Amino acid sequence: MRAISSSTVITDPYRAGIVLGESLASMSPEVVFLFSSVHYSVPELLEGLHDALERDDIIVVGNSGDGFYETSRVSDQGAAVLGLNSDGQVRWRLEHVERLHEDLEVKVEKLMARLSDAGESPCLGFLVSDFRVDASRIEAVLREKVGFPVVGGLAADEYRMESCYLYANREVISDALVVLAAYGDLHFSIRVANSLQTIGRSGLIESAEGAVVHRIDGISAMDFIERETGKPVLQTDWGILSLLVQDPEVAEEMRQRSIVPDSSARLGTLGLFGGIARGHSVRVCLAHPEDMVAEVRAIAEAASASGRVPVAALVVSCSGRKAVLGTHIGHEVSALTEAFAAGLPLAGFPSLGEIAPLQGANGYTRNLFHNMTYVLLLIEQ
Repeated sequence: MRAISSSTVITDPYRAGIVLGESLASMSPEVVFLFSSVHYSVPELLEGLHDALERDDIIVVGNSGDGFYETSRVSDQGAAVLGLNSDGQVRWRLEHVERLHEDLEVKVEKLMARLSDAGESPCLGFLVSDFRVDASRIEAVLREKVGFPVVGGLAADEYRMESCYLYANREVISDALVVLAAYGDLHFSIRVANSLQTIGRSGLIESAEGAVVHRIDGISAMDFIERETGKPVLQTDWGILSLLVQDPEVAEEMRQRSIVPDSSARLGTLGLFGGIARGHSVRVCLAHPEDMVAEVRAIAEAASASGRVPVAALVVSCSGRKAVLGTHIGHEVSALTEAFAAGLPLAGFPSLGEIAPLQGANGYTRNLFHNMTYVLLLIEQ
């Protein structure tokens, strides 16, 4: 497997696409991952990329995010690419669905089933979705119906919470979900950092609807948060407070749900970036910048010590982590560049929700939807 990453902050989308394409042309990529800030999300960016590569058979997948990550920089504005060429050892397939808000579960299940319609299941999937859905509904399909690991996340729009864009070859689409499937001899590992400091006691979800929790432990959801933290949820808690969710049937499947302050003041309810089903237990978590960076360094060092040699990395990290880390967000990239060989090709984006399985006792768990989480996909030799 060969890989190259690059990035640009040129403001003109077509010229930015040309620069990115020219940076990849020498290795003739089979697939290109493209991540950009939201104002680049126009067809001209893709036109420039394809014009520079001078090929129509290249698969392009990606999305807008709250900026981008790349080996050489982390930026709020601009675009980054990661190109891969397996010399024919991996077969790639891109599928997408639009009008995602209509019959979401049915559409996602049918899309994932199509990926195995030739009698061979993918070894890995990379998924990006519009953020304007309850992603726990996507998670339900991925957990119960999909037997191969899926990583990815929700597109973003620089905290405006209005719109976002996905890239599927030459198309720029919204209200959609895109999946890149890999078949064949692809070596990879998935590592996740989502261990925030828990405080107080656990509580049982007694009443919830969609991404809104009504009652926990016999009291309103908002009162539960105040009981455990000593204060109500404030707008300034964006990224700081989250809930650690534990499945009552599968203890190792733990994930974070971020609290939406603006949606958490009415009638004592608690708005979340993704639903939680009744019967799950939760604990309040606090995010500390130094702990978050330390955990990223720990998973990077563990990957390095495994003896497996990465040739490229994809990073999907929660926008809430970016809000907490502030100017220290670059540590989420430097932790990798310090753990591995200098110049490891890397690209990624700050997301409004992350998708990945966890490392379980017997391999990977089922696919899960997370918040306040750092997902690292290493493509290996």
